[in-house]
Amino acid sequence: MGKTKRNLIYQTLYQMLTLVLPFVTAPYISRVLGTENTGIYSYTYTTVNYFMLAALLGIETYGTRTISRVRNDQNALNKAFSSLFYCHICVAGLCLVVYMIYALCFSGAYRVYALIQALYILAELLNINWFFFGIEEFKITVTRNLVIKLLTIASIFLFVKDKGDLIVYITIMALGTFISQSFVWIFLRKYVKFVRASCSEIFQHLKPMSVLFVSVIATSIYRMVSKTMLGAMGELSSLGCFEYADKIIRMPLSIITAIGLVMLSKTSNMYVKDNKGAVSLVSKSMEAVLIFASAIAFGLCGIANNFAVLFFGAEYAYTGQLIEAMSISLIFMSWNNVLRTQYLMPKCKDKEYVIAVWAGAMVNIVGNLIFIRLWGATGAALTTSISYFVVSVVQSHYVKAELPVFQYLKRSAIPFAAGAVMLVCVKLVGHMLKCSWVTLCIQVLTGAIVYAALVLIYLKKSDSFLYAGLVKPFLKKLKPSK
Repeated sequence: MGKTKRNLIYQTLYQMLTLVLPFVTAPYISRVLGTENTGIYSYTYTTVNYFMLAALLGIETYGTRTISRVRNDQNALNKAFSSLFYCHICVAGLCLVVYMIYALCFSGAYRVYALIQALYILAELLNINWFFFGIEEFKITVTRNLVIKLLTIASIFLFVKDKGDLIVYITIMALGTFISQSFVWIFLRKYVKFVRASCSEIFQHLKPMSVLFVSVIATSIYRMVSKTMLGAMGELSSLGCFEYADKIIRMPLSIITAIGLVMLSKTSNMYVKDNKGAVSLVSKSMEAVLIFASAIAFGLCGIANNFAVLFFGAEYAYTGQLIEAMSISLIFMSWNNVLRTQYLMPKCKDKEYVIAVWAGAMVNIVGNLIFIRLWGATGAALTTSISYFVVSVVQSHYVKAELPVFQYLKRSAIPFAAGAVMLVCVKLVGHMLKCSWVTLCIQVLTGAIVYAALVLIYLKKSDSFLYAGLVKPFLKKLKPSK
């Protein structure tokens, strides 16, 4: 296996681990802490997250790119890493000071929680993942993350026993992140060493890092503003339900993100050599992604109510309604991911991407201000879906001259209709049977059979590349050899 493929696997695992492993503790924590304590954690963590983003200031993308360009020259590598890290220390140190002022003077009843979560900013101060990504040593970050995450999960089950252990839970989560970011320093000496850097060399990085930070913060607004507003308005129980609904919706995105990572480098190269081939590849990718996204979105909507009660507990029944309201956003997010990673980024259309993201961010802020007051967390969930729809519309406008956007919409109609039929069938099963794990399994099986049958009929009749390239060879393998 080539190094590029191995690194892609490591990077995909890294992204999936950050989502899946915390999800393992969700049924336990949701019952032990309850909706209000979960809401307090979500609110205080979202607040410190703003400072964490500011501390990073786009260095993960910019640092990775800068290091990758000089990794074959040891002297240049030492110089680049040193100047980048010194710049990062200045920015992150300032953010830590400002956050401590906030925690001590403005966090009110959540002061203790806020002070403990300062560990998150200290962790970002020591964050040098960008260096290891730049030299293509993904294995180090993935194995470290896996070990620390597993230890964190074990600590939660051992030490968090009742609602009075919220401080213990927050400490374990923050300390786990701090140890995780600190651990990679053990391996640093093998690859690079610190050298002197002038002030001009250090602060030359601020401008390009800030440009990348603009898109990062806009993207983060979708997740953070809703939680901040819910917490500020005292909707802590609703925020606890919203926190888990958001996690459920975002879990499938790790697969979509993995597809985007694979296709990014491929399409970037193809646009230079074969523009028509690249456009064809995007069309095929869009069809596959929308079929997958429609299945997950409508499937989640169908089982949401039963799943929320069974997985998180009866106290989180409201989470099911929020998952239903947010499920459609999966289709918009998937659409956006394809256009972003397979056209806008390979074609260096950063300006168009930033405009689309900020359009969605502004809609998100205004929508939350209006709808949270009217419908609470349900308003926040609906605003999330609307925001991603706006991003889809703006990105589609910028790519329509070269990509067949209307053809994508036409082809998505069948998976969308199949998903709607599946949703009705799954809901009917849920209404006819009592809420139980058996019922949930029957719902999932029913949905899978209905959706797969309808989509396979469509793929066969339309002579889709998916049928010819994937389904047909698979069916041939199932036939017994004569």
